[in-house]
Amino acid sequence: MFDDKKKGLGKKIDLDIQKKFKVTAIRNKSLGKWAAEKLGLENSKIDDYIDEVIMADFNEPGHEDVIKKILDDFQKAKISITYSEIEETLFKHEKEAMNKISE
Repeated sequence: MFDDKKKGLGKKIDLDIQKKFKVTAIRNKSLGKWAAEKLGLENSKIDDYIDEVIMADFNEPGHEDVIKKILDDFQKAKISITYSEIEETLFKHEKEAMNKISE
């Protein structure tokens, strides 16, 4: 009986990890698209930029690395935006991603 509960808990944890990974991937993709549009990138460069945003998330735990990457790119392009504004947009995209996964 204990082993069954342990296996059930392990499966739930695995599903939670998979769901979190999917939400993060969808969030980063849509956030990258948003940032690419704000940066005025040509259509041919948008997918590459989205990939850069996705890869930035592997630099350190949490979402700070994604925000820093976008903030740096905006500053280089002389686009006035704050860390908090990007973070707020990230959370909006994360919520949308969670809703999409739950459908």
